[in-house]
Amino acid sequence: MNNKNQTIYIIDALRTPVGKLHGALSHIRPDDLVSMVINDLTYKNAINKKEVDGLILGCANQAGEDNRNIARMASLLSELPYTSTATTINSLCSSGMEAILGAIKNIALGDGDLYLAGGVESMSRSPIITSKVDQTTVDSLIGWRFVNPKIHAVCPPLSMAETAELLATNYSISRKEQDTYAYQSRQKYQVALENAIWSAEILPIEDQKKKLWQSDEQHRLLSLDLLTKLPKLVPNGKYISAGNAARIGDGVALVALASGKYIKKHNIRPIAKVKSWASASCHPSEMSLSAVVATQKALNKVALQAQDLDWVEMS
Repeated sequence: MNNKNQTIYIIDALRTPVGKLHGALSHIRPDDLVSMVINDLTYKNAINKKEVDGLILGCANQAGEDNRNIARMASLLSELPYTSTATTINSLCSSGMEAILGAIKNIALGDGDLYLAGGVESMSRSPIITSKVDQTTVDSLIGWRFVNPKIHAVCPPLSMAETAELLATNYSISRKEQDTYAYQSRQKYQVALENAIWSAEILPIEDQKKKLWQSDEQHRLLSLDLLTKLPKLVPNGKYISAGNAARIGDGVALVALASGKYIKKHNIRPIAKVKSWASASCHPSEMSLSAVVATQKALNKVALQAQDLDWVEMS
């Protein structure tokens, strides 16, 4: 059965605080973190676990405790039914979003009415790994590992910071502009924090010292003057610093997605309606542009423009 014309809804969303590297969440296994969010998300929304058709998780590392289909491990730990499917997707930075798109498409195709989907990463617990072929040892925390030598002839295996540096150069986005944007973003976050904008979507987590974290651990208010003085991340680079780049951390975020039929049957008031979706890909050296292309595709599907949007969140 194809439910393509059926409206798909987001019942609710829940996440852990974002923990910093070796910080508040580092003592918890990633599959346990996912299980904690599943249990709270289903409980607070009175979702019967027996009705969950599947769990789809995005995970970019998968070299340690998050290996061997972490979605299935978390599903079992959460006591979802054995008949509930569990799938782990690795699309690196877009893994969590692709997991959500997978759930949306399954519902649209009539392959179930209720899915849990999102992403998990525990960078603090990423292992050091050794190749059995040549005994090469690498830290799986971030970046390329065991790169095929043939890749260099196709495209350079650049780091994320290097691709960002390249885009800043090609599109003339100055260090000052990026630092100013980072400063404004931190200021907006502080206002949202003080007004408890995100409190409903965060599951409080205790660290090893029994401190309860109810907001993100990574947030730091930095002055614009300090941001401009932070060292560059890329050798011989001009633009990318620790202050205007994404940070390494730990966390889980999930949404509960359902068909209109399920929403009506259970008299649920969802938090959002899925209007459109899209995926896109670019040359690896310009990988961040994929988000721009995907956004344009999704907007075009429903005859909308960027200026029509009141709220934008970017992964």
